[in-house]
Amino acid sequence: MPDLNWHLPLEQCGTLEEIRAQWDVLLEQNHMAPTYEAPAYQDALLSFLGNSRLSPQLKLAAVLAYGSAFDVDLRLAVGALFDSTLEAALPWPTTVAAAVSDNGPTLHVPTMDTWLAAFVAGRFAGLRETFTHDGMNGETWRARYWNAFLEMACRHAVMDGIRLALRHGADPLANDGAAIRVAANGTYLYDITMTVDIDPGEIDARYERVLLQLLDSGAERNAILTIALSAAAAANNTSMLVFLIAQGADVGADRGRAASVAARQLAYDAFECLLRHGVDIHADGHVVLAAAVASLDETMVDMVLTAGADLHGMADSACRIALETQPWDLYSIEAELTGRRANLIAGLLRHGARPAGLEVVGSKLPHEAHRLIELAQNHSNLRAEASTFLKLVELVLDTSTVS
Repeated sequence: MPDLNWHLPLEQCGTLEEIRAQWDVLLEQNHMAPTYEAPAYQDALLSFLGNSRLSPQLKLAAVLAYGSAFDVDLRLAVGALFDSTLEAALPWPTTVAAAVSDNGPTLHVPTMDTWLAAFVAGRFAGLRETFTHDGMNGETWRARYWNAFLEMACRHAVMDGIRLALRHGADPLANDGAAIRVAANGTYLYDITMTVDIDPGEIDARYERVLLQLLDSGAERNAILTIALSAAAAANNTSMLVFLIAQGADVGADRGRAASVAARQLAYDAFECLLRHGVDIHADGHVVLAAAVASLDETMVDMVLTAGADLHGMADSACRIALETQPWDLYSIEAELTGRRANLIAGLLRHGARPAGLEVVGSKLPHEAHRLIELAQNHSNLRAEASTFLKLVELVLDTSTVS
């Protein structure tokens, strides 16, 4: 399991050479090297920058010397230690001062290796150079660092880290509430129960305490609850849903957002939990039913319709969504959706969907359109009018192919 205290053996180091002897070994031993699943490596660097007792100059120099720019934005490191490193800044050598001094002084690099010192200084100058191009500065990246640190602390349910980030001005609502989302996901997204011998109830309690801390942070309470509700629904985290509702989350006032997310993510238990607690299946038009149809999952669509969603009010758009949903809308890889598409179209028609006309056929029909129409027609329990509609769609497809 990743250990945020992986850097403790480095506390006695005084130079980059001493750190280099242990850096990669410690990251590998604690399963936080770049080769491990994200965001383990970024969490390792965030923790090192914020928690290590090494001097700010040595910490920043170490990350610039050994950090992988492919796996983490190293400007977070500059932001984390921006104020501290300025206190011991040095002037640039005259040979390069004209090119880089406009962006501020250089960094003291504790090493006897002149090539390594030059590499760190050059990397530092390059990162500072980006500030002038993207309109941001050290303070901007300082805020980004502490927001990222807060998310990391919430992910690992480290209360001291959460308090530390909040003291430095971290905003729980930053980055679309990323810190709130990881806390609401809890063990459902980060399967801690498989890596540590802790009772699942205790793990749930840890993340509940995290959310209580965020709710007491001074950020807008209802905004935190709304974000957390949707995140818990997406993760099918029913225990967290119940906890959030007990804290005042109003499932009837989020315009069907949480229910839509649950439907799209096939979170059956979460959807039923929201129904039991009074979610409005008609909120904001037909967003919940549209989300269910976009999942191309018959079971989910049946659940939403059984809950009272109005299929007749969105027959055209439901059929269009079923026809136009692409594999990359649902998965990170290419997938065969013909069978699922055909089953869903047949199911919608069985439930009484009667599109008004052929305008339901959109311009983004999938390449397997003919095949899915053929499969849908083979459903023996389709009514005559449904079969007729499918034949008309097939006729339009044939016409468009000829033209």
